[in-house]
Amino acid sequence: MSFSLNDSILAISTPSGRSLRAIIRLSGKDVFDCLSSAFVPDDGWKVTSEKGFSSCQGRIYLESEKIRIPACIYIMKSPNSYTREDIVEIHTFGSPPLLEMLMEKLLSPRREKVCRENNEKPARSIRIAEPGEFTKRAFLNGRISLAEAESVLHIIRSQTDSELLMAVSNLKGRFTDLMNNIQEELVKLCARIEAAIDFLDQDIELISLDEIKKQLGYIKEKLCMLAGSGQKPRVSHYGVKTVLIGWPNAGKSSLFNKLLNRSRAIVTQVRGTTRDTLEADVDLEGINFRIIDTAGITYGKGELESVIEQRTYGSIDAAQIVLYVIDGCMNLSSEQIKFFDSITTRNKIIIINKNDLQKKSCYEDLSSKMKTFPVVKTSVLTGEGLDKLKKIMVSTVFGNNIDISASDVVFTMRQKDVLNRALDILEQTSDSLIEGIGHELVAIDLRKALDTIGEITGEVLTDDILDRIFSEFCIGK
Repeated sequence: MSFSLNDSILAISTPSGRSLRAIIRLSGKDVFDCLSSAFVPDDGWKVTSEKGFSSCQGRIYLESEKIRIPACIYIMKSPNSYTREDIVEIHTFGSPPLLEMLMEKLLSPRREKVCRENNEKPARSIRIAEPGEFTKRAFLNGRISLAEAESVLHIIRSQTDSELLMAVSNLKGRFTDLMNNIQEELVKLCARIEAAIDFLDQDIELISLDEIKKQLGYIKEKLCMLAGSGQKPRVSHYGVKTVLIGWPNAGKSSLFNKLLNRSRAIVTQVRGTTRDTLEADVDLEGINFRIIDTAGITYGKGELESVIEQRTYGSIDAAQIVLYVIDGCMNLSSEQIKFFDSITTRNKIIIINKNDLQKKSCYEDLSSKMKTFPVVKTSVLTGEGLDKLKKIMVSTVFGNNIDISASDVVFTMRQKDVLNRALDILEQTSDSLIEGIGHELVAIDLRKALDTIGEITGEVLTDDILDRIFSEFCIGK
């Protein structure tokens, strides 16, 4: 993504399609010139005379089409706007043809008469914004931190109350404050070590290795807690990853459809109908669950079976909750018990399906270890047990097994990776201290950790990192 902050930008910031109202957002030094080419105020109002925030009723005038449409203009003057540039928002009818004509009008070359007189090529006053460019400008102009910018994306993607609260907490600066605190501790420690280096040849010890170990351990502990090492998994903006697994024809896909309350997966009497993973979201008591239906476990020898098996295992590894579906009409095999025991996810729910067809209690076949997990008897045909299953899924989240607390922070995958890399550097430094590493090398390692953490706070950045972050945004945000 390559652009200049000297450019003015605009974009439609509301979803595409017809609507009662749409918003075109403009930011930059030329936005008022562009606005005057298409907007006529009702009362002779002048944008340039306003300060701070203001609004005005008027009409969009498209001369070539002889169109006059009511509109409301909102003005946010620099430096008190979101981007710290002059911002204009045009609120008008959400008619796609109207918006297209208005965008063309605003994007037309400016000062055409002056350019013709000077025999110059007309210059465009404004261009279409790239994805996330409004928020990117807010970051680059010092309006928000990089962590807060990424929180904007979390807010946009949030699907439940709990996800929204966590994202808002980050936007208020909670995550930034935590990272700044860790940075400050590292800077203080690094400064003391670097000062001590100057006095090593004079046998003056400003800070001992034991004190370095103690301070480093304290910083590592804070970083480890923040990274969530050893803690319960957190809900991402994609929802609680909940995976349906089991042997073929156990009724996983039927249960998948029932949880969604719609026919999403193909269901037949043929074993192995599901050949790939299917994903869909369902909201239970304000919590978004990402339900994943997987192919039945077959232990096949062919290439296709091997690929299917790898995808299933990949889904299991990423799962926060595993729904282990058993065919209640069949005897439970030792293979099925062994497979259940091999699943490392601690949040496992056993579902004995087809309860309406059972001739004997399949519960007796469960191992003593399996009986320590929640067990639900269900029938997709009659709906038996489905409400109980949903309640157990919700209680698994609220029962402190999965974190949805708004007092905690939520990370992007990029932020999580940065935290883990910084933690790895500090772990290596601790190991080196035990081996008797000198002050100089400790200082170098701490500077590396500071640079790594700077990728979160925005102090150490490359164009590639910025491009990856803001390319996930929609145009107009």
